[in-house]
Amino acid sequence: MPLLIAALLGLSGLLIVLYPLLGLDRAPAAGAPRDARDEAEHEWLAKQALRDVDFDYRLGNLEEGDYQELRQRYEERALLALRARYERERALDAAIDEQLEALRRKKHERPASRSQPAPQVAAATGHETATTSDGRAAQNGHKAPPSGGRPRRRKGV
Repeated sequence: MPLLIAALLGLSGLLIVLYPLLGLDRAPAAGAPRDARDEAEHEWLAKQALRDVDFDYRLGNLEEGDYQELRQRYEERALLALRARYERERALDAAIDEQLEALRRKKHERPASRSQPAPQVAAATGHETATTSDGRAAQNGHKAPPSGGRPRRRKGV
């Protein structure tokens, strides 16, 4: 019985140590990364792998055939990462363009609804409207400026 417990403890310890090394804690890659950080990481890793292969080849650690094979493999990975980033940026650009167009449509619709006279707007907001000698409206509860034409300024403002 103590031998069985020792064996189970030993196996569980070995599993704890080997679990991260075996890559069992990662979700299986379904092709495309989940978010922008993953895309950026994939792109950076692919570029770094290309740099490492070039460096090893220049040092003489790789032969020509191995170098060409590794370089092609890592170039394909880098291109896939760049393409994924490009597609994501295009989708973001399209979403931004749609939102801008919606805001422009709203902006063009608003002036037609705001063409009501100022006294009606002021009445709807509950503020009294006073008129100046030149026919301008003073709203938001402010008094009409004196007949001199310019409103008085308070000191310190």
